[in-house]
Amino acid sequence: MRDGKLSKRAIINLITHLDKAHFWPSFPLISEDTMQAAVDDSVSALVSLQHAPAGVLIDVEGDSASQDRVQAAFEAMAPNTRRAYGSALRTWGQWAAAQQVSGLCPAPPELRRYLLERASEGAGVSSLTVFVSALRKLQALAVVEQTARDQLVVDTMSGLARQAAAPRQVSALTVGALAAIYETACFPRVGRGGVLEGPETALRRGLVDIALCWVMSDAGLRRSEAAALTWDDIARWDNGSGRLTVRRSKTDAGPRTVYLTPIAMAHLEAIRPEDADGSEPVFGLSVASISRRVKAAARAAGLGAGFSGHSGRVGMARRMARAGAPTHEIMAQGRWRSAGMVADYTRAENAERAAKWLG
Repeated sequence: MRDGKLSKRAIINLITHLDKAHFWPSFPLISEDTMQAAVDDSVSALVSLQHAPAGVLIDVEGDSASQDRVQAAFEAMAPNTRRAYGSALRTWGQWAAAQQVSGLCPAPPELRRYLLERASEGAGVSSLTVFVSALRKLQALAVVEQTARDQLVVDTMSGLARQAAAPRQVSALTVGALAAIYETACFPRVGRGGVLEGPETALRRGLVDIALCWVMSDAGLRRSEAAALTWDDIARWDNGSGRLTVRRSKTDAGPRTVYLTPIAMAHLEAIRPEDADGSEPVFGLSVASISRRVKAAARAAGLGAGFSGHSGRVGMARRMARAGAPTHEIMAQGRWRSAGMVADYTRAENAERAAKWLG
C-alpha cells in the first residue's frame, strides 16, 4: 500500500480471495505469474483471468492496514452480495474490455453509456444498482477517483428508475408477432444447458411454441389457464374453427367457452398425439415454463423484450379492437368483468379511431 492506496496486486488478490468464497464464480485461484501478466488499472484485465490455470493463492503485499482493508471488505459482504457483485463486475469487465474503457476508473460518460445500453437490452434497475454499488466498492478499496459516484451516474440511475416506475404495457401477441414466431420457432436454439438442439427436437419444441402462442392469443388465456388446458377442453367445429372451455379461471367460478380461429386449430392438430388421452395436458408445460417459452419465441423472432405469459391476453384484446369489435365482445372473449382493463389494453387502437374523423 502506497499513500493509503491498495497496490494493483492487492486489488487482484482481493478478487481472488472473493473467488474462493464464490464472489467471482468463474475465476480459478491464480498464480503469481498470471497475476503479474494481468496486472492493470482496468477491471477488464481481470476478465482475462477467467481461464487461467489454477495455482497458489498469493498473499496481499503491503502493511497491516492493507491486509485489514482487504479482510474487512471480504467479511463485510454477505455471500449473496459477493455473488451478485461478482456477476455484475464480470459483465462490466467484458464490456469495458470490448470498448477499451478503463474498468476500474471509467469516465462518467462511459458509465452512463454502459448503463443505458444495458437498460435497452432489458437489464432491470435493480441489476444496474448492484453493478454501480459493486464498482463504488472496488473504487473505494483502490482509493481511486470515485467516478461511479459522479452526479451524471446518479442522475442516469434516477432517470432509469423513473422510467421503470412508469406503467408499461406488456408486448402483445398480435397477428404480426404470431407470424414472426411461426417463421422462426422451429429453428434450432441453444438450450438452457448451453447445448444446441437437434433438428427433430427443435421441430417438436417449435410446433408447441407456435400452437401455444396462437391459442393464448385467440382465447386470451392466462398462463395458469394454458397450463391446465386438456384435449377434452377443445372441440373442433365443421368450419375448421374451435371452441375452448376454460374450466378454471381467476375470475369465473364456472367454466367459460371461447372461440378459436381455424389457424389455431390447425396448429393444435400439428401437436396432438394420435392416441391422445382427453385428460392429458395440451402443452405439458408448467405456469413458469409457459412464460419462458413465450419470451424465448418472441426473442428468437426478433420481436424484442416485453413479451410474457400475459402477452396473449393483450394480443387478443388488440386484435379484436383493430377489427372493430365492441368492448363487451372483447370482455366476453377475455372473461373480463371490467371495461377498464379492455380500455387500457387497447388504448392505442382506440386512439386510431380518430383517424376516421381527422383524415
